[in-house]
Amino acid sequence: MKLPNLLANCAAASALAAALSGCGGGGSTSGAAVVPTETPQTAAQALAPSKPGELLAFVKDKLRERQKQRLIDPSFGLPELLFVAITTNTVTSAAAAVAVSGTTVQEQGVDEPDLLKTDGSTLVALTTVGVPQLQLHRRLADGKIQAASTLALPSDSIDVAHGMFFVPDAAGVAVISESYGKQITSLRPCEIAVICITPGLSQASVDLRWVNVANAAAPALAQRVSIDGRLVGSRQIGNALVLVTTHAPVLAVDALPSTATDAEREALLAKLSAADLLPSVSVNGGPAQALLAETECYLQARNVSLAIEITTITVFDLKSPTLARSSRCFAGGSEALYMSTSSIYLATTRYAAVTSGGLIRFPATASTDVHKFSLNGLAAVYRGSAEVPGHLGWDAQKKPYRMGEFQGDLRILTFTGQVGWVLLSDTAATTAPSPATLSILRERSSDQTLQVIGQLPNASRPEPLGLPGEQVYAVRLLGDRGYVVTFRQTDPLYVLDLSNPTAPRAVGELKMPGFSDYLFPVDGGLLLGVGRDATTEGRLGGLKLALFDVLDP
Repeated sequence: MKLPNLLANCAAASALAAALSGCGGGGSTSGAAVVPTETPQTAAQALAPSKPGELLAFVKDKLRERQKQRLIDPSFGLPELLFVAITTNTVTSAAAAVAVSGTTVQEQGVDEPDLLKTDGSTLVALTTVGVPQLQLHRRLADGKIQAASTLALPSDSIDVAHGMFFVPDAAGVAVISESYGKQITSLRPCEIAVICITPGLSQASVDLRWVNVANAAAPALAQRVSIDGRLVGSRQIGNALVLVTTHAPVLAVDALPSTATDAEREALLAKLSAADLLPSVSVNGGPAQALLAETECYLQARNVSLAIEITTITVFDLKSPTLARSSRCFAGGSEALYMSTSSIYLATTRYAAVTSGGLIRFPATASTDVHKFSLNGLAAVYRGSAEVPGHLGWDAQKKPYRMGEFQGDLRILTFTGQVGWVLLSDTAATTAPSPATLSILRERSSDQTLQVIGQLPNASRPEPLGLPGEQVYAVRLLGDRGYVVTFRQTDPLYVLDLSNPTAPRAVGELKMPGFSDYLFPVDGGLLLGVGRDATTEGRLGGLKLALFDVLDP
């Protein structure tokens, strides 16, 4: 049961506001360094290992360009962004019967954080109201549940718990949370959504707390690792915990008044060092230390975003007494993490959204950067990058579902319409055609790119996925099938045949009132949709569960 947290989401939205991003590529380790391997030929969209001084020069150029833009438009870099949740809320694939239920996950074998975990004998619950607490219970022989203990996880700052991982064979629980320092981004009412934010300076870190639960009656905090930045997502495979964070450094040059001279700005730029840009790590409340070096990062020449952000992939060994780790980073932001059992994908949309009269408008050139890494022990190894048209939508909970890997190929569905709507009453103003484009990407190791080998719509199948003005709601990519739900007044469920990745096609369609937000595969050729009911005019009702027979598409 994964629930988004308001404060965490607002702070995450602040990071998103700072980003307006494009992406770059990945960094390295704490302990033994993992040196990025250069390829003989690198394409423009691929990431390149940062050589000494290159990251610093890259950031200085962006800071100078940002100042030029501010002289033209004083409000540059201070956009209003729609409040969205960041907690990844995922569903599980059909699988063989298990003794106990687990967290709903997007991919079998890739665990995700949750608020309730169990191994069948011990139940662990994480509370997120007030000071985060772990509550441990035992399952008795007669099936009854008996409270065993409670452990508070206090912090010296505002602390927001996002979820936890339970590793029974290591007798521990890994709690993932975000801490916010003294300067917090202000919140204010928003005319079109729950909350809008005005970006400001804030200090944040992502915390991993390892709690020893070998004795359920006396759990004990064993380790706490804090990394500068905000949480993108986390996943677990075996004993490897993958934690993805984005860090927006607070730089003195950005605090200069608009009246500062060029000489004053250049004087501060001259004092800037790579250490000022990279995230730090603190262990058990100790002094901050470098998480990685600039030569353990990647750069992307085509990253034209003027945001200063560093995305870091840190992999922890949960069986290590010291939580041994390895980190890689790239210059640029990330807004979505999707992970299969063999690959890590990070995606960031390049866009500047403008809200007007309830509508969200994107430039026709909006595109999304995708970066692929493989997991080799604790090392995240860069594999390749791509740029696809459109963006990943407005709901951060659903962004990971826009991606899915099958037989080494990544399928990604993006919203390629220029206008989206927030309120149902705004739909009359949107008549844009096809809202969605499915792209199938295949790794090409010779130049570290992800090549588009198939797309839908295409020349031979130009029919749009969705009716005019519709938006994409639920997406689920399962093996050689894809399922897409769009909505404006009715819920068209599209079934896609992806068995031939070079020629994807829509093979089925069903229209009904309401829409599905999430799709759960069920044994026997069934698909469970969870969403909202609606009238034939599109007026929303309550919760809706719909069971679809998709055995024959």
